[in-house]
Amino acid sequence: MDYRVRTVSFGVSFVFIGAHLWGKDYSPIVWGLLILQFLIYPHLMYWRAQRAPVSLQAELNNLVVDSLLIGLWVAALQFPLWIGFTLFIGSSLNNTISRGTPGFLWAMLAFFSGALMSVALFGWHVAPATGWPVTLLCVIGLSAYLLLIGELAYGRNQKLRDARTQLRLNEQALQQQLDENRALQAQLSEQANRDPLTGLYNRRYLDVTLVRELARCEREGQRLSLMMIDIDHFKRVNDSYGHLAGDEFLKKLATMLNEQARVADVTCRFGGEEFLLLLPNVTQDVALVRAEQWRVAAAAMIVPFEEFRLQATLSIGIAIYPDHGTSPDELICCADQALYRAKTEGRNRVVLFGSETAVTGA
Repeated sequence: MDYRVRTVSFGVSFVFIGAHLWGKDYSPIVWGLLILQFLIYPHLMYWRAQRAPVSLQAELNNLVVDSLLIGLWVAALQFPLWIGFTLFIGSSLNNTISRGTPGFLWAMLAFFSGALMSVALFGWHVAPATGWPVTLLCVIGLSAYLLLIGELAYGRNQKLRDARTQLRLNEQALQQQLDENRALQAQLSEQANRDPLTGLYNRRYLDVTLVRELARCEREGQRLSLMMIDIDHFKRVNDSYGHLAGDEFLKKLATMLNEQARVADVTCRFGGEEFLLLLPNVTQDVALVRAEQWRVAAAAMIVPFEEFRLQATLSIGIAIYPDHGTSPDELICCADQALYRAKTEGRNRVVLFGSETAVTGA
């Protein structure tokens, strides 16, 4: 932008300064310097800035040099009012646009420094009057320059608005992508913790959750009931009706267990036809009642499969924290031993670890 502004403004300045000098007895050297300053100089500055290590800093320095040279010319021309005013406003505005108030101060310092240098070289002479053609050219030139600055500022602001709009759209798209990624991560995490057949939590989730629940129970002084559930004679279902029938029964049983569980309960498929339930803040007596409810409900459950009606019973082993163990391995082992007793003593029953006989059952 500075290159275009400098080229146009210096070209216009050449016109009204040339008009001011026309008809006066100035040597060809002056005209040569005028051409060099106002027609060739802008391109030299652009060439210099392009090849500088830091182009922006070089161009900022060029703008200060502009003001210095303008001050030299204004003083050398004996301070013509409209020419001096037009040149000063133009060079100061360029610096102000680029640096703000510090740029304006640098422009003033450079302008008056240039004027003092010219006075030191050529003496102090003041001739503020300019003819009406030059004055008119100055007014037209300054107006055109300001309009050019306004047009360029509008273009910059429009680009800035477009960039902000695009940035906002990009941020919205990025936020949407992040939301989708979070949802996908949550979905993948949920899938990783779920048994694909039954939809219950899997062994991986159980291992993590059981450690957390035991720590919470220890911290809050609560009990935790752990139930190991096994489907009696499940191999017969698979052998008699096929594995698809067995899968259907597992899904129906999982649905029943999950629907009758509390929000705080954790229902897991432990493996094969075994399920493991964690019941936080549930005492031994309550655990026995709930286990019996599940056993009775399962015994009454009929699962239609093709032309068959599938039915099976449950054996359940119960272990209580901290009565029967304080670690995950201890509790699972105790629940498994209780389940083994339920199996060996006739199945279709609930056994509490450490009890002499089956607590409930057929």
